[in-house]
Amino acid sequence: MYRLILTLAAIACGIQAQTNSFPLESISIEGTAIAKDVVLGIAGLQIGSKVDKASFDAAAQKLNDTGLFDSVSYRYAPGPHKGYALTLILADPKSLFAATIDIPGTNENDVWSWLASQYPALNRKVPSNDAGQMFVAHKLEEHLTPLLDGHHLVANLESDLMTRKSSISFQPDPLPQIAALHFTGGAEFSEEQLEAIIPRDAKEHGYTDRTFRQAAELNLRRAYEEHGMYRVRLPSIIAERGTGWTVSVTTSVEEGPKFTLGDVQILGDNLPLDAMLKAANFHKNELANWTQIQNSIWELEKPVKRMGYLSAAAIPERTFHDDQHVLDIRLSIRLGPLYHFGQLQIAGLPPNLEAEARKIWALKPGDPFDYGYSNDFFRDFFRSVDGRQFKKVGASMQKGSGENVMDFALKFEPR
Repeated sequence: MYRLILTLAAIACGIQAQTNSFPLESISIEGTAIAKDVVLGIAGLQIGSKVDKASFDAAAQKLNDTGLFDSVSYRYAPGPHKGYALTLILADPKSLFAATIDIPGTNENDVWSWLASQYPALNRKVPSNDAGQMFVAHKLEEHLTPLLDGHHLVANLESDLMTRKSSISFQPDPLPQIAALHFTGGAEFSEEQLEAIIPRDAKEHGYTDRTFRQAAELNLRRAYEEHGMYRVRLPSIIAERGTGWTVSVTTSVEEGPKFTLGDVQILGDNLPLDAMLKAANFHKNELANWTQIQNSIWELEKPVKRMGYLSAAAIPERTFHDDQHVLDIRLSIRLGPLYHFGQLQIAGLPPNLEAEARKIWALKPGDPFDYGYSNDFFRDFFRSVDGRQFKKVGASMQKGSGENVMDFALKFEPR
């Protein structure tokens, strides 16, 4: 009985220690690079305030709800002056996404510097969890209120299919619309022509500095390189607020000189160089129209592919001689695997004509696969067979039996 009374008394004392409020004498913080005053501001704790365990639980929950920490815990003990000494134990996030701030009229570098001054881990990066991203969006919204015209910020997840990496873009919802486009400094194209080069979706989707510059760089550069102007620059893109939630965008253009095509080198062993150059038909010593040059490069690949290297690709390296305004090109040929011919399938011919077709067909099983041979075959076949009896003829390639083996399937549709 005596032991039971002592046990109940001990439990009662423990409960009292958790429920009674005493002054908060001291706070220590472990495990985070965030400044103490910022942490306490989030937690809602102040030295000298009356606290109990429920107060500590509530503070820890506030910190956890931000999404800024991988874990939040605490411990407390009696202080020297009959109060509490609290230690917050936090873990900064290990999983972060790259991030951009896409708000017209902002200096992104300045905004990131401001944010990182309070939250060092958030320097062009944000937590990978939704709560952390919402916390950052709210902080940015508070800081940039005058630029948002009453609109809220959202955190958009973007995925790069090439790098397979994800990033976060903080944008107003909705984005401001482009009311007008202006271009300065250009002579090769009129302002109307330059505006027409910008894709419709880039103009109608809504404006951010980053996405508009990407669209302008890609599409304007392509247009200028068709005119041999490879040193074109867009030094500034300025968006000015218009009526309502709109912007007027002015892009400055520095065009640079026009280049002519100089030397073209083909690098690789055992290549049909004469056939490749003949197919390419490069216009040397003429305006270096990059679209035309690319078309020539694709034509140059065909003789190599007809040797059985279906994946052959010419990788261009451009060398600019700015003093002469000449562009030289080196083409490295990547062959890939060698493919072989497997079987010939024929559909739609009567037995006598199928026998004639197989007699004319010269590609043998095991030969290097010539993807263009079917054209040669039809040319020879219709020298001895009246093609007017067929409504349609065609050829298709399909994977054969074995590694790097391709079959041909011929289809004849009688009238």
